[in-house]
Order: sequence, then C-alpha cells, then structure tokens
Amino acid sequence: MRSDRAPSKAIAIGYLVKVSAGNVNASHVEGNVMVTKKVTLPDGTTLPYISGQALRRMLRDRLEELGFSLSDPFAQVSGQEVTPPVRPWEFIDEDLFGYLDPSGGRRRTSPVRVSAAVGLFQFQGDRDLGTRSFERFGRAMEAGGNMFETELYSNLFKGCILVELDRIGVFGDSELGDLENIPEGTSRLERNGRQYLAMAENQRAQRLQALLEALGILWGGGRTARMLSDLSPRFLAYMRLKVKHPVFLESLQASYEDGLFQLNLEPLVNALEKFREQQETTLFGLEPGLFGNEAEVREELQKYGQVLRVHEAIARAKEDASKIWTS
Repeated sequence: MRSDRAPSKAIAIGYLVKVSAGNVNASHVEGNVMVTKKVTLPDGTTLPYISGQALRRMLRDRLEELGFSLSDPFAQVSGQEVTPPVRPWEFIDEDLFGYLDPSGGRRRTSPVRVSAAVGLFQFQGDRDLGTRSFERFGRAMEAGGNMFETELYSNLFKGCILVELDRIGVFGDSELGDLENIPEGTSRLERNGRQYLAMAENQRAQRLQALLEALGILWGGGRTARMLSDLSPRFLAYMRLKVKHPVFLESLQASYEDGLFQLNLEPLVNALEKFREQQETTLFGLEPGLFGNEAEVREELQKYGQVLRVHEAIARAKEDASKIWTS
C-alpha cells in the first residue's frame, strides 16, 4: 500500500468567452418566445448566463470527441431509480464529474467544480425571428407557418473552474462501496488513516490534460444549427495552488469602449496578490485584439506569470499537469 505524496491541492482557472450573437443555454418558452437564462442584479439589470450543467455537458462531449469512453447514466433503470455504471477508473466522466447511485448509496461529488458563465454586460432584449413552415407537415407553402422568436445576445462571459487535484483518479469507500476487489490499473492508497483506490499517477495526469484540452475546444449548447457559438476561451488565467480556492471566480471584469473590451485589471491583480504565497504555477492566455488595453494587460500580468496565446497557454498548462504527481 502506498501513501499519498500530498502534491498541489488544486488548479483554478478563470476564463472569458465571446458570443457574437447567440442563445447558448435557453431557459423556457413564454408564448412563442424562447427565453434566455438570466440573473438579476440588485439594481434590477439582468445578465445572461450559461449554466454550469450545460458547460459540464459540453466538456463531456468534447472529451468523447477526444477518444474517451463515457459512462451511460441510465445503465440500469428500475422504476424511478436510475443507476450509473459506477466504474470511475474506466469512465473519465464518472471520475471528473461524479455520479449518484441511489440503489447502493454510492455517491461521488465532482472534483471538477464548474461555475455558470455569466455575461459581463446587461441583456439588451434582442430577439431573432424564425418561421416553422407548414410544408413539412404536408401542407402547401401558401398555408404559411408559425412565427417564433428567440432571445439572443452579444456578450463577453466569465467562467471559473476549480479542480481538486487530490481527488482525480482517487476513489473512497463511499464512492465505490466495496474496496476489497481492486480493479486492474488501480492500487490501494492510504490517506489520513483511510483507505482509497487510486489510478496510476500518469493516468491521473492524462485525465487532467484531457480536461484542459476539452476546455480549449469548447462549443455546444442549444440552437447550434443556426446560432453556432465558439465557447473556447479568449482569455485564460491558470493557477496551480497549495490550497483549494476558486481564485478567479469574482475577479474578471471588463468594460466596453470604442468598439473594444477593456479588461479591468484591479480585481484580477488583487486576486493574484492575495494568493501569491499559495500559488505554485501561474500563467495566462490572451487572444490578440480582444482588449483595447492589451499592452497594459500584458505588462501587468507578466509580473505574475507568462502571458501567451490561449492555445499556447493550454499547451503549457498540460505540461504543468504532467509534473503534478511526479515533482
């Protein structure tokens, strides 16, 4: 039985995505209007948002496209009871995003915590007009069709991901039940007097790298046939930490001036300073042309870590992930 080496505790990621015109994650239908999800601020203004559940679904989809097998959450259905496979060493989504087995009381809380992606600018009430033609129902084109509307927005969304590194690829008795039978590819791990099953460290690193790659190619949501949106980050802040904390959750703010976004550096720098002693690796990804104050952003952030293009930052983050359990 091996003991835990107590590597870094977490990775915190803050990111910004741009939606030029879309309704990525709709709420409900009011009459003939598909309403976007919105949150109301204390002053009454509303901001569109993309739910964490929708983002997790998109990340799962991208992981499948990267070649990983996903679990079937409806592997067993008995009345109202749905039982997943509960083989997190086999299925990456059960490991990263957790599961609930009501039949056996086995539950894994997601070690990958995902915030909603919240728009930085208020919803303006724009709508897209569409028509459902009666032709498809065997009627003549002259019969017309049903008109419908979809709320849409153009916005910059902020999101945050917190990854609990000590839980990726590590499974306890409350998650698996019986720990007597050791699945192939796992070994016993002792931590704080309790026993766990753990995957090989290179496999744990591979799963973290896959999550980072999935974030870099993120897209999805509803209405992609006519409102396709690229949800890959245009700005990325990555920090490997000695503690678990969503460092960037409330630190990304921006304004809009002269046709360009302006990143508000004060809250971001404050967060970086606050966790300077807890950080082990910090780097940033920035797409050229996103911010009107790009030169100032680069100059300020270079004091805390490398500033690269987003795809370069994700590649560097994947390299960093490969060292977590071996350094």
